[in-house]
Amino acid sequence: MLGRILLLLGVACALHAPLQATEPRPLADVPIPTPGGKKINLRQYRGKVVLMMIISTTCADCIKSAEMINRIQKEYGPQGFQAVAAAGDENAQYLVEPFAQRYGLTFPVGYLNMSEMVRLADIPKDKRPVAPIFMFIDQSGTVRFQYYGDHPFFKTVDGSTRSIVQGLLKKQPERK
Repeated sequence: MLGRILLLLGVACALHAPLQATEPRPLADVPIPTPGGKKINLRQYRGKVVLMMIISTTCADCIKSAEMINRIQKEYGPQGFQAVAAAGDENAQYLVEPFAQRYGLTFPVGYLNMSEMVRLADIPKDKRPVAPIFMFIDQSGTVRFQYYGDHPFFKTVDGSTRSIVQGLLKKQPERK
């Protein structure tokens, strides 16, 4: 059912005004399960710039984005960047591992159910955005930027992503 919802996202969002998540905002504490039974805790990446992607394993734009982010991970990882993805498909727990292997992803990939996606991405409960969803998180664990798949950001996704990552890497973490 979730897979069908993700497929219908494009049509639904075309009929509504663009969605807006609250930014900046603290990162929600939503552990991301992996097929091996472990959980990805985004808080473990404090001190790094994180790109959290919510994807569908059958979405062509999500696949292209994952491949692009794989290249960016290899390039910026040594500088303090970490990509993480979570699939929201129906039966995603069974689809994630073959997806990551097929596309040679070098960053952690897990899965989320709808309520976890809504909480993590601060999605208004009455809206369903277009996948992929990109959340850029700074070194202090604050979501600085978030884009849904129908945002103009995705027309220049490679250059836009690199620009944001470079800017966040240059910014010093806030002291608490």
